[in-house]
Amino acid sequence: MGSSDVAPSHAPPWLVPLSTVFLGSGVAFWGAAYVLMTRRCLQTRSYGMPIVGLAINVSWEAVYGFYVAEMLFERLGFICWLLLDLGLIYTTVRFAPEEWASTNRCVGRNMASVLAVMLAVGCWGHYAFVSWWLSRPGIGSGDKTGKWYYGQDGYDTTELAYWSAGVSQLVLSSSSVAMLIVRGHSGGTGYMIWLCRFIGSLCGLGFCNGLLWWYWPEAHSYFLQPMSIFMCGLSLLCDIVYPFVLRRVRQTERVMFDGRLVGAHSPELDVKKGQ
Repeated sequence: MGSSDVAPSHAPPWLVPLSTVFLGSGVAFWGAAYVLMTRRCLQTRSYGMPIVGLAINVSWEAVYGFYVAEMLFERLGFICWLLLDLGLIYTTVRFAPEEWASTNRCVGRNMASVLAVMLAVGCWGHYAFVSWWLSRPGIGSGDKTGKWYYGQDGYDTTELAYWSAGVSQLVLSSSSVAMLIVRGHSGGTGYMIWLCRFIGSLCGLGFCNGLLWWYWPEAHSYFLQPMSIFMCGLSLLCDIVYPFVLRRVRQTERVMFDGRLVGAHSPELDVKKGQ
């Protein structure tokens, strides 16, 4: 987003290209995380992304890839993400019945329908926000001069993507920690997956927008607004805590005969002992 922006004269000429590089790096690291997560899901017969996090991210990528993205390489980046998401969607639907067997079998058996409804709601929400933001020039924080979108000045898709991606990031980061704690096992997850997610978020949200704020503050003051600090700060905190929770979980989890992982207090272990 924002690759067609024209920075003011006081900003260095490399500002927009470098911010685009950071954004592209975020895309690459998140793409690697999707690949590694799919492989880990197949190995452990589980799914690695929380359902609400998967729904809000896939719907975000769909709306921005097919509706918001202006440049071809931006659109291709979103489409690449969506293609990689197919593996995550497949493993979620495929292994949900086993994951939900001891809590709510109905949810597990109907995961395809549950996920479809959540994706539809997610697309609706993202589209509603995007259509309002792009309804007229000047929406957002500060002076939007130089923010070009389809030949019109004043439409800041960088800030638009920042807020919507930030909310998605907060949902995913917090729910990922919660899922580890509740399930008590690391099925579908791992340290390298976490590291790719973490670096991808730092590049795509933090470094990209922080650089723009530093050299072009009049258009990017949103980066240090209280809501932005809360949103990104809490996401960062969850991502920093995550590997420590993961380490504790991996110390107590158990491996089943079919390769699945279960928590130390899983009812399946009681059944296994009684046999």
